Amino acid sequence: MTFSSDPASTASCLPQTEADLSAPLPTRRTRFQYWAQGALALAIAALAIFTLGRFRLSLIWGGVLAIVCWPIMQWLAGKWSPKHAALILPGTIVAGIAMIFVIPSAFLIGAAASEAQDGAKWLREAGETGIPEPAWLSRLPWGKAQIENWWQANLSNPNGMEALVHKLRPEEALTTVEHVGHGVANTVVILCFALLILFFLLRSGNEVIDRLNLLTERLFGPRGRMAQHQVVGAVRGAMAGLVLVGLGEGALLGVAYLIAGAPQPLLLTLFTALASMIPMVGGFAVVLCALLIMIKGSLGAGIAVATFGLIIMFLADHFIRPVLIGGSIRLPFVWVLLGILGGLESWGLCGLFVGPVLMALAHQIWRLGSGRAAGVMELTQIRKP
Repeated sequence: MTFSSDPASTASCLPQTEADLSAPLPTRRTRFQYWAQGALALAIAALAIFTLGRFRLSLIWGGVLAIVCWPIMQWLAGKWSPKHAALILPGTIVAGIAMIFVIPSAFLIGAAASEAQDGAKWLREAGETGIPEPAWLSRLPWGKAQIENWWQANLSNPNGMEALVHKLRPEEALTTVEHVGHGVANTVVILCFALLILFFLLRSGNEVIDRLNLLTERLFGPRGRMAQHQVVGAVRGAMAGLVLVGLGEGALLGVAYLIAGAPQPLLLTLFTALASMIPMVGGFAVVLCALLIMIKGSLGAGIAVATFGLIIMFLADHFIRPVLIGGSIRLPFVWVLLGILGGLESWGLCGLFVGPVLMALAHQIWRLGSGRAAGVMELTQIRKP
């Protein structure tokens, strides 16, 4: 047996004192600890998301609105005095969103509900007395006899109208209306919490961004910043290309409905604006509204509304939306379209934003994985502002 004369080894053989026992443990972690901590973090994140329940949608909508409103927040911060700006500016933006979207939407929904009652009354009267033939039927150049016979058998005749209404199953329609009412109430609650989340995200925006950048850099390296760029671009593009363009189309066609003398023009305008947020769906709404105008008795006005509306939809879907949604992130419109429709089916209304974001990330992975100059492409994306 030998003894070392090294003081360090000799000290290691001495009994440990209370001070030695209270000394901090080494901070170096083993590979197993890294994996265990990662698994624990994922499990806690998954449980936290599960615990949120339906308020997950509030978190998603709050994040979407924060991404969209952050440039406005930065612009106002440059114009505003820094004193109390951390509270006043987020409150101003949230109040502005509430005044621009929530209050008018509540008014429109109330007015549309009133017009829906008028429409239900008209349907009930039509079921009792039938719908008289419009004057333009007698002026058709061809097919006049066949259309008149069908109209008299199905629409002018109360018995035929009653059979037609029975085929439409009004009891299921009432159930659908009830579900829509519950959905509207649920949406209002989710929207209120989304605005609350938006306030806190805007108030702590710089800190949140710094922490996200650091976390993304640690987890994914330089490509994580590229993914952030894709997410932000897809969300802002979807907001501009879907929501704002859809509202603009609805406003233009609402004016056309008023000029054409459409029944319940406000209800039809709201229906068209909501349908126009989804590419290629707004055209069906325009055709249905044009048919209602024709049934009321104005063939020329119905054709004019249909022509004007389809032109607006064609220009918006083929020229404006591809630039707004896919232009900033170089995403082909077919990917955008699949993301919107698939996201809407899988995620509901928030799928209008979730779908394009996921497709943007998938397209980025495809470009980086299949490109020959992936490193050059990566550096180009990172250096973009």
